[in-house]
Amino acid sequence: MIRRIRDVDYELFDHGSGRPVLLLHGFTGRGDWFDRFPDLSVRLVSPSLLGHGGTSHRDVNRMRMSQQVRDLSNLLDLDDRPWTVIGYSLGGRIGMTLAACDDRVEHFIGISTTPGLESAIERRERRAQDAELAAFLEQRGIEAFVDRWERLPLWHQTDEMRATLRLERLAQRPEALADSLRAIGSGSMPSIWPMLDRLPRTDLIVGGRDVKFKAIARRMQARQPHIQLYEIPDAGHAPHIENAQQFGTMIEKLILGGNENGISSKLDIGPNV
Repeated sequence: MIRRIRDVDYELFDHGSGRPVLLLHGFTGRGDWFDRFPDLSVRLVSPSLLGHGGTSHRDVNRMRMSQQVRDLSNLLDLDDRPWTVIGYSLGGRIGMTLAACDDRVEHFIGISTTPGLESAIERRERRAQDAELAAFLEQRGIEAFVDRWERLPLWHQTDEMRATLRLERLAQRPEALADSLRAIGSGSMPSIWPMLDRLPRTDLIVGGRDVKFKAIARRMQARQPHIQLYEIPDAGHAPHIENAQQFGTMIEKLILGGNENGISSKLDIGPNV
């Protein structure tokens, strides 16, 4: 379905019934990723984010973090009950910001995500990298970009997994993805490290092989011990794809039962040294 929010036509998937859960996909994804989640008695609301899928394309300033969060806050009006927000990578960065800013979010689940880059120097360097990648995408086209993206060392995927994701990635609009990089890449998003104390109940899921994002998750919990961390074995940056069975079991417990159902962290968490 299409839902108009603040002058943007959003591609929106609204599936099931029960307590509301907002799903936010990652970069090069789209809203139909809800089919990778277990069949739960909940209402799954899953938009294609700005720059992705069938959501209408707007200029870079309209696609920035503050604008995306305002749109999603508007989307929370669909249900007057407290929300769970689940976000993967880019969607996790957006969802974490939303959870820190909107008290209708009572539970945030972040998958392979980050509160952003802390220093201005890091953000400036990343903006330059994102600008180069956006230019590559526009000049070389979506297929060359996807070839490059698939070679990143983040993934732990079979040929079948890569083939499925490749179809999804090739269906994106290169100009929209390029503007997404410029507008809401890690270098352009405001750091929300200072806002971690404003998060509601927060659970972070990481792949056991994703060294970078496990380290980020440890740093987050060192700052805010209420944040719980969970590891999906034999998975990299996309644990919901790379170990779908374990991921589905974990998501079901976190949404329907949480820690009181006996799920425990598999990470040895402590301050960075």
